[in-house]
Amino acid sequence: MQVQRIESGTPEGDALGFTGDLFSGWLEVYNDNRLYLHYIISRIRGKGNVQALIQSWLDRGYDVRVVMPRPIMQYIIRKFGFVPSSEYIPDQYGDIVEVWGRPVSLEVSGLRHRKPAVAALF
Repeated sequence: MQVQRIESGTPEGDALGFTGDLFSGWLEVYNDNRLYLHYIISRIRGKGNVQALIQSWLDRGYDVRVVMPRPIMQYIIRKFGFVPSSEYIPDQYGDIVEVWGRPVSLEVSGLRHRKPAVAALF
């Protein structure tokens, strides 16, 4: 499973809307369209930039997951139907951590036939 670490303000981050003028942080994108947001700070608070960013990723078809979100982030991602779960992410944390994501229908996505490489499925 290929994974790419992307930081805000890089060409890869800019392509995802994760621009340095609006955000500071980092994420990982897997080649199966999973996007793990590990850390984000909005440089302009209260303008809805984080919510718009997450919406844009969902609109592009990413399976967005937020690792150990703070309460304000939980408030934002609940609007999108995200729920807490636990996943094992050994490369970053070495233990089971709280990860929020949107529940998927295993029948529709076909994921039930795929073995999880790094993370447990919802």
